[in-house]
Amino acid sequence: MAWYNLNSTDDIVKEFCQERVIDRCIFCGQHEEIKTTMTIYFSEFETNTGPICKRCYHANAKKAVMK
Repeated sequence: MAWYNLNSTDDIVKEFCQERVIDRCIFCGQHEEIKTTMTIYFSEFETNTGPICKRCYHANAKKAVMK
C-alpha cells in the first residue's frame, strides 16, 4: 500500500494518529513524550510503576533472545 493510500486500519497510521502524551519519566525525571508504562523492581516488596520516555525506554529495554 502506498503512503498516499493509507487507511485507518494500518498500524502505522494508528501510531502517528495517536495524541502524544507528555509526562514525567520515572527514570530521568524529565517531562518528555511517553513511550509506555514500566514497573521497576527494587526488591520483592518494593516496586515503582510509572511512565517512561522514549529515550529511557530504548536505553533500558532488554531484548529476549532465544538460543
